[in-house]
Amino acid sequence: MKTIIVLITVLVSFNSFARATDTSDSPSCAVTGVAETNTGLNSILKVGTTLSENETKQIVEKLCDDIFAGRNDGLDMPNWQKTMRDMAGYSGSSKDFPKYFNKFLNDNNQNLICPAFKAGVESYPKQHFYKMLLASGFEEVFDEYFFDFDDGDINYNAYEIVDGKKETIVDWAEKWKLRRNANVADIEDVIEILQDEFGAKRGIDL
Repeated sequence: MKTIIVLITVLVSFNSFARATDTSDSPSCAVTGVAETNTGLNSILKVGTTLSENETKQIVEKLCDDIFAGRNDGLDMPNWQKTMRDMAGYSGSSKDFPKYFNKFLNDNNQNLICPAFKAGVESYPKQHFYKMLLASGFEEVFDEYFFDFDDGDINYNAYEIVDGKKETIVDWAEKWKLRRNANVADIEDVIEILQDEFGAKRGIDL
């Protein structure tokens, strides 16, 4: 009887030792690995979970300001990465930033509202971030940045209620291209890609 008890004790002790020394599925090991080797991914996982509603609103307003600052400075791309580093705590690489930023945009899709803005003689009403981007003449940003599938799909089906109806970026762009100074061909290209590649819809279809 004593021999059986001794054997059981040895087996239990051995099993406990094996669990203590086995790091293959250790949570602390996994977290440390992500933090040390992929700061960008860590930032992506955190986006949308550590920002308050008020902080997010302030960030969106600054991103909208970046659109016009970028245009005035002749930039190909608004300086959104700096804003997200300064205000949202992004600490990853420039290479990882598009994935992070796309996730932020998707997480806050329906709340990406730019305040009214006046640039010289042009006045822009309060409207969705994507509409403001096209209105400011940054069509190429869609082609060179937002249409990169490697950075994750973007949901372009956010809508605003305009004249009692849902208005998406597709609805808005169809009207915008009729303006006197609109880059019609560029806007039509954007609309086509939004619909064919990203499933963007008109408000009536939502």
